Amino acid sequence: MASQPEPREASPRRATAWLAGAWLLAIVALSATASVRPQVVLQWTHHLPGRDKTGHFLLMGGFAGVSVLGFAGRRIAARRISAPAVLAVVALLVVLEECAQLWLPNRTFSTLDLASSLAGVAGFGALAAAWRARRGRAVSGS
Repeated sequence: MASQPEPREASPRRATAWLAGAWLLAIVALSATASVRPQVVLQWTHHLPGRDKTGHFLLMGGFAGVSVLGFAGRRIAARRISAPAVLAVVALLVVLEECAQLWLPNRTFSTLDLASSLAGVAGFGALAAAWRARRGRAVSGS
């Protein structure tokens, strides 16, 4: 009788990568909804200090942080993905999302929104990279 392999538990990094994918889908869904029915999505920003800019900072920054935690350190072929590489991809997606608003109805391109989003990417991305580095040192030091 052949032995069956033990079921693998989902690693925290794998779960975080899935969370990053879900976060990206949420961003796409929010952007699409804001194009069709802006009042549905944008009404909650009136309750935030800084309004829409704070929303951009938190939404895109959170996506960057989760992406760094989920993808930095993984391997593609023989190369390890670095945190700056992950942040470069996230920043590119953020720029593309904001530039797409040039062609979407009910949406307007805003350099202030883009700056808020990129500030979130830089801030949360740096925090996530520092967190990864600290955890890596703690694990290797044990």
